[in-house]
Amino acid sequence: MSGNVLYPGSTLGIIAVDHNSSALIAVAKKMGFNVGVYVQETHQEFEMMADFIIVGSYTDKTKLTEFGENCDAIIYQTPNIEPRVIKFLSQFASIPQGVNGLEIVQDRLLERAFLAEININIAPYVTVVGLDDVYQSIDSIGYPALLKPIQRGLGERSMMIKRQSDIGRAGDFIDTGTYLLESWIDHTAEYTMTASTNGTSCDIYPLAKLLFNEERRLVSVATPAIVQDDILTEMQRIVRSVAKSLQYRGVFSVNFYVTPNGSLYVKNIELGLTSIANVYDSSANVSQYEQQIRATAGMPLHTIRSLQTALFMVVRKKQEAAIQRQWLIKDNWRFRFFSPANDTDEAVVGYTWVTGSNDLRVLQQQVDDTEVCQEHVAPSDDPRHDNIQR
Repeated sequence: MSGNVLYPGSTLGIIAVDHNSSALIAVAKKMGFNVGVYVQETHQEFEMMADFIIVGSYTDKTKLTEFGENCDAIIYQTPNIEPRVIKFLSQFASIPQGVNGLEIVQDRLLERAFLAEININIAPYVTVVGLDDVYQSIDSIGYPALLKPIQRGLGERSMMIKRQSDIGRAGDFIDTGTYLLESWIDHTAEYTMTASTNGTSCDIYPLAKLLFNEERRLVSVATPAIVQDDILTEMQRIVRSVAKSLQYRGVFSVNFYVTPNGSLYVKNIELGLTSIANVYDSSANVSQYEQQIRATAGMPLHTIRSLQTALFMVVRKKQEAAIQRQWLIKDNWRFRFFSPANDTDEAVVGYTWVTGSNDLRVLQQQVDDTEVCQEHVAPSDDPRHDNIQR
């Protein structure tokens, strides 16, 4: 293979998988690549789709070596993997996404320092290691505030502090290590801007607006979202600044808050493929999956264009029957289903795309007229911690 370029017939490895991985495998196969997948437990769907699959822990160097030696390049599909694993695999295969961005987004303190360095507005915060620090810092941060562990990861928790009496409860929450005490940003809307970069150029998808339920679980994504021109311009500047400074090749997203007075704050950066960006499967000329593979393979990135307005919904198990009723009725709804990670009512079982009108209000009304989303939407100032599968 010449340089870092992948051609059809090369082997692309995928690690740090989730329920979006089957779509990534399908696109890679369609583009002519062989695909290997590394998983921590058996996954029948991946076994049927991939050319090979290796089951092992992230501490099993023998199996990681086998995986790396059988791949020409590797994608970490989500950032839910320790940088040391990626560094180990880089001995055997190319990893164009690199490790620098991964180290930054997994450490909230590093991420905020990175954002501040490139002149991006973030919520005020302090670091704390115990209750005394919280009591001493809360006046400068103000109420409400969020208490978060520095390290991001699966199963992590955050705690909302609304008043001084809540601080005592933080004694059970704070474990060993350093935490972040951050001001809660009162906001009227949340947005995501997804982009792809090859390390030099940056192509940005149309802005997406997010809707959550009362438990802060993602309900729907609407694109293209309309905001004031100056806000959109600043969002695009921020995304390009992140792409330029992150030392990363691939798809990433920046999540934003917009306050009642029109101020813009960055919530966080996400690397890899997200559930939110699936909205572009029906609304843009190229999916996040193909852009990620093109960046990995050293191909030129597609120039992204908006093709149509779309409303994208996450389908949870409790909504399955209602969605199935629409299966035989709606000619402008598209569906994708997959095996859920668990059997709870909140388990994600699929996605739905609603198109056919350039007016998002018309699409939303069509959804509202069904029983698909009979959930209360969280108020824009609801300060509970996000519980969202992306």
